Amino acid sequence: MKKKIVFTWILLFVLVFFIQSTTQAKGKIALMYAFDQEGALLRSKLDLKDSIFVKGRVFWIGKLEGKKVVIVNSGVGMTNAAMTTQLLIDKYNPEEIIFTGICGGIDSSNHIGDIVIPDSWATHDYGYYGKDDFVPDSIYVILPGQTKEAGVLFFEVDKAVLEKGKLAGQNLKLKPAGERIPQVRIGGKGVSGNSFIDQKEKRDYLKEKFDAQIVDMESAAVVQVANVNGIPVLVVRSCSDLAGGSGSATASDELRGFFKVAADNSASFVLELVKLLK
Repeated sequence: MKKKIVFTWILLFVLVFFIQSTTQAKGKIALMYAFDQEGALLRSKLDLKDSIFVKGRVFWIGKLEGKKVVIVNSGVGMTNAAMTTQLLIDKYNPEEIIFTGICGGIDSSNHIGDIVIPDSWATHDYGYYGKDDFVPDSIYVILPGQTKEAGVLFFEVDKAVLEKGKLAGQNLKLKPAGERIPQVRIGGKGVSGNSFIDQKEKRDYLKEKFDAQIVDMESAAVVQVANVNGIPVLVVRSCSDLAGGSGSATASDELRGFFKVAADNSASFVLELVKLLK
């Protein structure tokens, strides 16, 4: 009889824990960034309820613009981004994932401070090095609803969230970059890889091979992991530099000068977007 009572209590405890965990995760919007400064504005606005340390990452849970959110710093680079995204999904199963931060401009129409929101992302350094040249290749994954691996070069962001992104940018006031007021540009392709691009030749290559608008070091990994898990995802980036430099300055110099402007512009856009999400 005692064993039966003990077993019943254990079963009730597990059930309550499961219900609490499920309720806690339900309806959350996940916000990610790679550098501390990229998330500073978001965290300053967060009505913090809890913080949890998991495998080297701190997940901040609370409310932002009246919505339940979980915020996490992914760390820099593709591996950190992929690892943190999967941790985030496994623990919180968010309704949407929004990645925010800075980027390097590739297309000449994108200027420092501009918000750029591509509709698809590729890993630019995944492929084959032969005797003549590097050939980009697709990454083979099994997407929701599929039973076999399929090669994907460009992983897509969520169309519904992208449409809300268009609305979020309509009345947004962005910080100026020098004397210029930045613009919001939606659509096109983004690329990511494990290198900071500060070379004009590489910028030209990324434009020619991928028709890329911007480049960074995390987004393609985040979008890939979200796609495989069936989680809607959007990436909001602001140009802190022109990859390879503008001629008068290197990308590194531009990054140092415009990091905060670009990071705050990207985060400001995300705050407007969060208002529009359920």
